[in-house]
Amino acid sequence: MAALSRAVIQLPDFAEMAYKKSLADEERRLRDEEKQERKVAQRQREADAFGVKQSYYEKSFALEPGAKAVAGEAYKAWEQAAIEYEKTGSEDAKLKMQKAAGVYNQVVGTGLAISNGIMEEAETFRKNPSAFTPESQKVANQAIADRKNINFQPVLENGVLFVTEKGKKIPVTESVYFSTNLQPGYNTLGLVPVDPSTKYMNPMEQAQLLSKGSSDANGVKIDDGSNITYNKSELIKKVRAAYENNLKEYPPQVEAVILRHWTAVNGRPPSPQERESVIAEYKNPTLFESAKERFWSEMFPYIDTPPPQRGVAPRQGEPSRASKDLSFFLENTKGVESRLSDGRVVAQFDDPPIEDFSVGDRRYSVKRISFDKEGTPLMIIQDEFGETVPQRDKNKAPNQEFNAAYKMALSKMKPYLSELRAFSKKAIAGSKDVNKSSVGSVPAGYEQ
Repeated sequence: MAALSRAVIQLPDFAEMAYKKSLADEERRLRDEEKQERKVAQRQREADAFGVKQSYYEKSFALEPGAKAVAGEAYKAWEQAAIEYEKTGSEDAKLKMQKAAGVYNQVVGTGLAISNGIMEEAETFRKNPSAFTPESQKVANQAIADRKNINFQPVLENGVLFVTEKGKKIPVTESVYFSTNLQPGYNTLGLVPVDPSTKYMNPMEQAQLLSKGSSDANGVKIDDGSNITYNKSELIKKVRAAYENNLKEYPPQVEAVILRHWTAVNGRPPSPQERESVIAEYKNPTLFESAKERFWSEMFPYIDTPPPQRGVAPRQGEPSRASKDLSFFLENTKGVESRLSDGRVVAQFDDPPIEDFSVGDRRYSVKRISFDKEGTPLMIIQDEFGETVPQRDKNKAPNQEFNAAYKMALSKMKPYLSELRAFSKKAIAGSKDVNKSSVGSVPAGYEQ
């Protein structure tokens, strides 16, 4: 039996080994966490570089209500993709984030362009609606009324943003609204400026316009002191003469006659490319004569006189119609004597009984009319929204909208305007019940 060894065996300190291992593991874990945090921070910087978050909070408020809702969903889709990429760093998540950013930029970019474009169109339209064709005016008015009612019903499905357009659910990338393809009345008001070559295209409008312009001519209007009647045969002659004169004076009238005839013969209007050659073709006198007579034949049924005015002339000593109208005016408004800021004294009438009137598609009312000692009418005119129409535009030039409304208001007062002007001048010169008050500056453009 062998003898037992008396050598001492040194066992390892397992507790120390475990401690050192735990320290190493903790250090490794911290390094891995720090490395992961750096990767996440880098991915966050990559996401922020798209500028989507900043764009959403700085720009989405300027979108139309319907588009703003879509932008919110587009931002949500991008945010979800960005969070996934920041967490995982996968290429698939990165591609989703990039695609979502592209969709968001399309929605907001086109949406802002549409919103700004419609605002500019609406302002131009408001200032001068008659500068655009009647058809496009109807489209624009309806489009303006419909703006707040556009609802795309945006929804996210599996990371894809859908909208509802014309009752059909489609990806937002296929939306007509959020595209560069303009659709009148939808993502544009569709205003079409009046083309000089089409201004005279409607025979009925031409007949009515020329009839109105010729109805007071000698031989047409017959006033015997009691009744006013009209000679239609003479009116037709006057309208024909005016029509012939237009063909000499206004090239657009000539083009209208030609284009309407060519369209009737060929069953379609000429294309823009054909127009020049078509007009040249009608230099043939025989061909142009056919076009001229055809247009006249379309005008003829609409030539008509105003209705006759039957009545009895005032007997001696009875007040005239103008005097009665003046009395009505004075009985239905309050007249005071006021002083303008430049020192001029005026006879001022607030809320005068002047019937509201239209100029183009806009309605106006006269809130105040005043006359200075020279008899110059000064007015405060409001539009249908209760806004005062400025006498001058932002460039200090006379405002065409105000001028048109001013002239129409004067025409409404024509039967008694001279009497009211004379009354006001006398009132300023010798009124005893003077109520002095400041009414502001002289309406621009009417200083005399």
